[in-house]
Amino acid sequence: MTRTLDAHNHLGVRHGADQTGTQLVARMDAAGVDQACVFPFVEGDFSNDVIDVAVAEHPDRLIPFMAVNPWHQQAAVDEVHARADKGYKGVKIHPTLHGYHLSDLGLIGPVLDAIRERGLLVISHGASDLYNAPPEFAAVSRAYPEIPFLMAHSGTFWSHDQAIELAAQIPNLYLETARVPVFEVARSVSELGPEKVVWGTDSPFVDYTFEYEKMSSVVDSEEARQLVCGGNLRRLLGLPE
Repeated sequence: MTRTLDAHNHLGVRHGADQTGTQLVARMDAAGVDQACVFPFVEGDFSNDVIDVAVAEHPDRLIPFMAVNPWHQQAAVDEVHARADKGYKGVKIHPTLHGYHLSDLGLIGPVLDAIRERGLLVISHGASDLYNAPPEFAAVSRAYPEIPFLMAHSGTFWSHDQAIELAAQIPNLYLETARVPVFEVARSVSELGPEKVVWGTDSPFVDYTFEYEKMSSVVDSEEARQLVCGGNLRRLLGLPE
């Protein structure tokens, strides 16, 4: 059986929210989840060092992702290489919070070049916001076909139809389910197939167990559930089943 893997979790402290690696692992244990990808909150000044601490404490449970802000272009490129050397598997970006179009390759291109060079995955905020609406994902994923892109929140609410349409056309674009309602997740799986949908929670902003248990109601087989809840992401990250 494929081990479950949650694509979307924040660690650290920010105004109004906080989560440690130990707190996340307790939530995972309560829900029956095996592993989770973790990155820092990205509001304001943030550091990936919190991820080093959490992964050192729970190396078998937490998969390290970094966050970068492409406005700090050379520093972001350097961070990609430095963290990749330490075994980080992916990169979180948030165009809406940091104020740039995901498709602005003049700004984000050097960072994506480094990500491509290091064989990492990108998870980007992908609700129906201007800076990271589905057409932005289409442009950047077509420009970098070697990089897997996860559209966090699947274009909800207003752009979910468009997200499905574009993910169907672009091999390296996947829809991620964090905080997406059951009806929309079920549509993603039905219309795209389970191979193109990746489960994530967006903890600590959710009822963790509910986000996991809802996935059983959006698929029509245990095989499909295992793909969505771990198999797809493990394949993209090169992790063992």
